[in-house]
Amino acid sequence: KIVAAGYAHNGSNNDLALARYNPDGSLDTTFSGDGLLTTDFSSGNDYARAVAVQADGKIVAAGDAFNGSNTDFALARYNPDGSLDTSFSSDGLLTTAVGTGYDEVHAVAVQANGKIIVVGNAETGSNRDFALVRYNPNGSRDTTFGNFGLLTTAVGYSDDFAYTVAVQADGKIVAAGYAWNPGSYDFALARYNPNGSLDTTFSG
Repeated sequence: KIVAAGYAHNGSNNDLALARYNPDGSLDTTFSGDGLLTTDFSSGNDYARAVAVQADGKIVAAGDAFNGSNTDFALARYNPDGSLDTSFSSDGLLTTAVGTGYDEVHAVAVQANGKIIVVGNAETGSNRDFALVRYNPNGSRDTTFGNFGLLTTAVGYSDDFAYTVAVQADGKIVAAGYAWNPGSYDFALARYNPNGSLDTTFSG
């Protein structure tokens, strides 16, 4: 079965939106009754920009939600039938402020131990940096990672954007995107140890 995540307009703003399809492309009516669902995080625009399916069939949608003045990382976890998983952050939903302004999620990965890593960018003063947050399976932040579960990394000279993430077999984490160097953007990669520290065996 195929899960798609994004956003849908509700008449006044955007909500997280998911659809699940059968292998033949028809909507899977065992998911939320008709194969479709929307989730409202806030009174403003909410977006799902990435999705991952856990080994137990639960679905993690990641993106960002409006908090009244800017955006925060936002996650929702659903049971296989499309209902919100209340074992995750008590109601299935959570938001995390990472930087001082707009935070955006672009990728999510579930580790073999069930921990969830989300990657994107965060405003840190006048620039945007790579931003990562790792959560325990219950939605609490993993305090063994970074600074109370989150970290930001300045890669280039100005704005940096992480758009994808991969977890290696040894637990190291690779975030990839692009970074501003004077005159243009370049490919940018950062590799982290399992505790969130930069892996100095990678490119020095």
